[in-house]
Order: sequence, then structure tokens, then C-alpha cells
Amino acid sequence: MNEKKNHGGKRLKFPQDIIAAATGSIAALPEGMALGAMAGMNPIHGLYASIIGPLIGSWTTSSVYMVVSTTGALALATRGALHGISQDEKISVLVLITILAGIIQILMGIFRLGYLIRFVSNSVMRGFLSAVALTIVLSQFADISGYYGSKHSNKVLKALDVILHYKEINFYALGIAMLTIIMTLYLATTKLKNFSMFFSLTAASLITFFVKNSPIRLVGNENKIPNELPSLMLPQYENIPDVFISSLAIALIGFIQGAGVGHMRPNPDGKYPDSSKDLRGEGLANIASGFFTGIPVGGSVSHTSVLTSAGAYSRWATFISAIMIGLLVYTMSGFIEHLPMAALGGILIISGFWSINREGILTIWETSIQARCIMSFTFIATLAVPIQYAVLGSVVLTFLLHIVEASNRVKLKALIVADDGFLKEIQPPSQISSKEVVMLHPSGSLFFAGAYVLKDLLPKADKAEHSVVIIGLRGRKEIGSTFVTVIKEYHEHLKRHHCILKLVGVGQVVYHQLDRTDLLEEIGKENVYRFDTELGRPMMRARKDGYQWIREQH
Repeated sequence: MNEKKNHGGKRLKFPQDIIAAATGSIAALPEGMALGAMAGMNPIHGLYASIIGPLIGSWTTSSVYMVVSTTGALALATRGALHGISQDEKISVLVLITILAGIIQILMGIFRLGYLIRFVSNSVMRGFLSAVALTIVLSQFADISGYYGSKHSNKVLKALDVILHYKEINFYALGIAMLTIIMTLYLATTKLKNFSMFFSLTAASLITFFVKNSPIRLVGNENKIPNELPSLMLPQYENIPDVFISSLAIALIGFIQGAGVGHMRPNPDGKYPDSSKDLRGEGLANIASGFFTGIPVGGSVSHTSVLTSAGAYSRWATFISAIMIGLLVYTMSGFIEHLPMAALGGILIISGFWSINREGILTIWETSIQARCIMSFTFIATLAVPIQYAVLGSVVLTFLLHIVEASNRVKLKALIVADDGFLKEIQPPSQISSKEVVMLHPSGSLFFAGAYVLKDLLPKADKAEHSVVIIGLRGRKEIGSTFVTVIKEYHEHLKRHHCILKLVGVGQVVYHQLDRTDLLEEIGKENVYRFDTELGRPMMRARKDGYQWIREQH
């Protein structure tokens, strides 16, 4: 992790990192509080996560610039996981959920499962993240309107209930929320854009403070903000079965978001981060956040963007930012308690709208009907069910789609020797003729459904006798049990018609698989041709041996 030199050998620019850290800490303070409240907890738990997450994540992830901190999706998932938990037990359950999510992420990183992110289709990810952004907006309707009468757990129904009870809206709260939104949007167009949320919250708090008998709910009305740093708390492990699914969903959300954020910008050496190492780093950050009563953390788009745009040069920017947030929490507890909940709601509404990738949505919409339907399905599912179940469903949908697409890509070509002596691809026959050598080359994934697709494509030998079928396996690093079953059945089919099967281009791993499954013995070692670095040699040797076998049958 020696980063004393980067960017062409320039020495580390500590002043630049300190300026970026100061900017990042001020921007992270209001968002951390808002996300803590959105998680259904005292805002201080969001601030604790904003301290611990970057403190640990700055040195344990592969990405130099990614900030491991609070995110809207993780806050929503945490709120769903804590739904129905009594107020007295919420902190202990939060600790367990966060630590367990961290352990799951570490295990995923140890087994190098970071590559799985390539199987999450862009349509699924965009539908999920867009729905999360809209849910963040809708979940703030109660705070900005001052109407808390809704009993619905679903955010869409809850927002609709607020609209239907428009006569009970607290217009003081609505005015503060609108002021915060307008002021933040205006300052975002100026040189103060990185401080826009902080200044907007400060202005909203001052107005609320000077309005006598203000009917606006403040952070301190329900949550005491201690002027102290987080203290250690041990989890109650007996509750693991009750929260495991929620922790798994939170770990997956962090994984998906972290993979996207980590690749926003390459490291100083020009290489992109290792997703598996990022997973381990996020896992360690979550374990630490959990022990110190922070909400779950992950790769944060907003915090990372603020630091990098402010000139962050190394990991020190994130580390110093975490320390500065800790100092602000320690010295500003009174200020935090006087923040209007409506103002925090306004901040989250802006964050939600800013996180909607309109260009990405449009690209998917114009790509194909299939991509459009997948994105729409994921979007609706995320709005309709609790987010922790929506993300699990999205992951399952992604893998199902991958299996279907992979099986649809399975192709089978027949090879013939052209006049110039080179091999030429043609469409395979549906039926094999007698005393014929048929060379076949399958392409695409042959796992799961792909093996069954290949089974339907293989030519039949119902009217053949004394023929040879050669299947090329060059480039197959390993084979699945489904493929083994298909080849066994095809070998038996050929055998019944006095034909034989040959496998060529078999690598070492596949050869051992054939041996362990007894397929090698059934086909015969003489009919299995090992991999050769010279293209086409095993295939041509098998073809020659095939014709020799046919001649020997007479």
C-alpha cells in the first residue's frame, strides 16, 4: 500500500488531501444524519457509520478513491430489516445485522466472488437503483409534510396516504423543506456546491430556532444526540437466524453498489480496483461500524464524488475526512439536535433525484424490448416489496437470465476439410449417414441448460451404422454433470447403432473429470484426444483414426 509516489512520480500532496477531506466531511455530515434517520434510527448512528466506515475502508479496500460510508439503499434495507423491532432492541439488532453483513462480505471476498458482479445485468441493476432512488424520495413525504399518521410500511402507499391527507399537512414543515431544497439546488450551481447541503441545513435550523413555538419536528425532539464518540457494543448472536436474510441482502446491496463506485475512477497506477478485495474491505468496515453501533456502510457514490471533485489525491483524504467528521460530531451535538426533520427530508429528496441515471435508463429503454421489460420488472418489484427481498429477487432473476441467455447462445457447427486443406464450418446434419465421420464443434456455455440445448442439436444415428462422431472440446476448462449426462446418453445412442464417439482437445482438468465420472472408460481412452497447442491437429488425427476404424469393420 505504499503510495508515496503516484501520478507520474509526484510526491503525495497532503495539503490537497486535507482540503478535499474538509470539504468531504462537511458534505457528509448532513447526509449521514439524514440516512441514519431514514434507517429508522437516531441520526447519530448514521454519523457513527460516516466516521467508522471511511476510517477502516480507506486502508482496506483495493480502490484508492472509493469512500465506504452510508448510502440510501443500505439505509432503506436497514429500515426494512428493523421493521417490527421494539425500540429497546433496535440498537442491538442493528449491531448484529451490520456485523453479520460484514462477515458475509469478507467471506465473499476471500472466495473471490467479486467477479459475480459481471453476471448482474445492466437492466436489473438500473431498475433496482432507480427504484431505490425513487423510494428514497417517497420515504421523505412524511417528514417534509409533517403528517405522520400513515401506518403503511410500503413507501409508495405511505406517500400516497400523505397526499390523500393534504388537509393535515404542516405548511411550516413543507416551507422549511422547500427552502432547503431550493437553497441546496441554487448553491449547487455556485462555487459553494460542495457545501450546499451544509449551508442549507444551517439556514433551515436558524429559521426554526428564531420562530417562536415552531410546530416543526426537530431531530432532538425524539433523539438525544450525545456529544461523544461511539462506544463499543457486542452483538447478541442468538438472533442470527432472525436477521440472516436481511444481512445477506444488505451484503449484496453493498457488493453491487461498491463494485459500481469502485470502478468510477482507476487507481493512481492506472489499474481498476479488485472487486474481491473491495468486498473484504467493505466487510471489515461493516464489522467495525456494527461494533460501534453504526448503520451498514458501502461504496458511496455521493461521498466519493465529493472527495474526488474536491481534489482527493490519495487514501489519506478519506481517512482524514473520517477524523474531521468525528470532531464535528463531538463538538456540534447541540446544532444537530436543532436540525428540522423536514430539512433532512429535503436533503434526501435531492440525493434521491440526483442518483437517478436518466441517460442510463434511456440507453436500456432503447436497446431492446427484453432489456426494457427486465428493467421495468425489477423497478416495480423493488417498489412493491421490502428492499431486502427485492435485491435477493433481483440477484436470482439475474442468474436465471444469464442461464437462459447462455443456453440460447449454444451453437453447433460441423467441420469439413475444404479443398485448400483447412477446416471449414457448415451446418451440422440432423441425421448421420452410415460409414461417415462427422466432426462437430459446439460453442457457448455447456453448463446447465446449455448442455440440454446441445443434446437437441446433436445429429441422430437412427439410420446410421459404423459411423464416427467427433466432438471438439478445445478451450473447455471444465465440464458440468449435466454435460457428462448428455454425453453418456449420446454415446449409448451411438453404440446401439454400432457407431462410436470421440472427444478431442480435452484439457487436463476435463480429462480427470471424464475419468472420475467413468465416462473415460465407457468411451474408451483411445477415443479421447488430449489438448494440443497446434490448432486442428487432434481433430485431424481423430478424423484419420475414425476412417481407419470404419475400414476395419469390414
